[in-house]
Amino acid sequence: MKNRDESLIISAAHHMTWLQRLSSRLLTLLWWLLWIYLWLPALAVACLLIWGEQLLPVEVRLDQLPGHLEVLGRYAFFIGLFGGGLVLWSRINYWRFSGEEQRSAIGDVTLEEIATDQGLPAHVLEQGRNGKIVIVHHDAQGGIHHLDIIMTVAAGPVAPPEPGVSNASQLGQH
Repeated sequence: MKNRDESLIISAAHHMTWLQRLSSRLLTLLWWLLWIYLWLPALAVACLLIWGEQLLPVEVRLDQLPGHLEVLGRYAFFIGLFGGGLVLWSRINYWRFSGEEQRSAIGDVTLEEIATDQGLPAHVLEQGRNGKIVIVHHDAQGGIHHLDIIMTVAAGPVAPPEPGVSNASQLGQH
C-alpha cells in the first residue's frame, strides 16, 4: 500500500522550511477567516429567521430583512448561474470527448531516424543497442560522437579500446 504522502498530488510540506510552513498555515487561516467573514451576512439572516435574534456580530434588523433577502436572492441567482455554467461546460466537454481516445500512442522512432538525427550509420547504433556494456561519447553539442562497445550480449568481454580508438572508429566512423 502506498504511503499517504505518495498518493497526494501536492505534498511538499516536508520539503519546506519551518518559516515557509508557518507562512503557508497563516495564509490558509487568513483565507478561511475571510471566507467566513464573507458569509457572515447570510449567516446573520439565517440566525434571525431561525432563532429570531442576533447571534453574530453582524447587525440585521427585521425592518431591513426584505432588502437583505433581496440581495441574498441576487447572490444566490448569480452563484447558481455561474455554478450551472461550470457544470454545463464540464458536461459539454464530457459529451464532446467521451468515447474518443484523445491520447493516442506516439509511433516509435526507427533506428534509421535516430541514426540520421545523430549523423551516424545505423549499423553503429545497432551494435550499440546489442552491446551489454557500451560507453557513449558525446560531442560539444550533445550529439553522439562515438560508441565504445566493451561487452556484447552474445559474446564475452572485449578488450577495452585504446584511448582515442573505439569500435565505432574501427567501422569507419571517426
